[in-house]
Amino acid sequence: MKDDIQKIINLFAASNQNTEVTKEVHQWLLDEEHADAKESALHELWIATQEKADTGTWDSLEKVYRRVGVSEQISKPQRRIQIWRYVSVAVILLAISISGTFLVTKKIYAEVAMVEKMTPVGSTNTIELPDGTLVQTNSGTLLLYPETFKGDTRTVYLIGEANFKVKQNPDKPFIVRSTTMSVTALGTEFNVDAYPEDNEVVATLIQGKVKVDCNNGKDSYVLNPGEQVIYERHTYTSTMRNVTLADVVAWQKGIFIFKEETMKEIFMTLERRYGITFQYNANLFDDDKYNFRFSENSSIE
Repeated sequence: MKDDIQKIINLFAASNQNTEVTKEVHQWLLDEEHADAKESALHELWIATQEKADTGTWDSLEKVYRRVGVSEQISKPQRRIQIWRYVSVAVILLAISISGTFLVTKKIYAEVAMVEKMTPVGSTNTIELPDGTLVQTNSGTLLLYPETFKGDTRTVYLIGEANFKVKQNPDKPFIVRSTTMSVTALGTEFNVDAYPEDNEVVATLIQGKVKVDCNNGKDSYVLNPGEQVIYERHTYTSTMRNVTLADVVAWQKGIFIFKEETMKEIFMTLERRYGITFQYNANLFDDDKYNFRFSENSSIE
């Protein structure tokens, strides 16, 4: 089985797959089944190709492993799946830099080290980027960006959720990329929610104006404040809707607002924020939707 997994991952990393295949591979990597073999295969791929990656990129990968404490925590069942998700996605994102999504940016930043900022589960963080842009990251979020922005754009890579207050520069658009969505802004504030274990990737404009591209640019939207784009990973479809901005940014104040969400979705969010695991029988819950609101900085009790 390990050899088969190694062959699949090597073939994927070495070829130029279409959007549908790429998404299926990502979902397969995030699946718990054979997680040890997948992690081992990914690591062996990077050992074999490390001479093709610049020093900064390889250092970033090592930092990801150290920051999430894989060697210490990977054997703990209650944390294993969550840690594996972050590590596998981080590795895939960096691996693709050799042959796909990251290629253009990698050429521009060939001599510039990439900075990796991992916000631990149960915490939030505020990061100032080299151009003065302020980013507030939510629990369990990975942000990758260059030490110096070069070229015609300011591009960063996000796994998780973050709020961006972009430093205005009309000559150099600011771009946030996730696996399935790209958000471009000149000077504005917006929120991107792109956790790999969630079905939806969501971009919300708070002020200014942004362009949101999904499906490799097949679906494109220009948002006004209070508008939101939702991309469904399972159906590969996207929609736009109006939202209450106070609800979108509530997480920055430690407030939880759940609207029309299933118990599985609620448990997943609380697990991320508090760094805990809920043990429950999934058969006890159906697809009913619930509405909950918790006050600022509520304890898990």
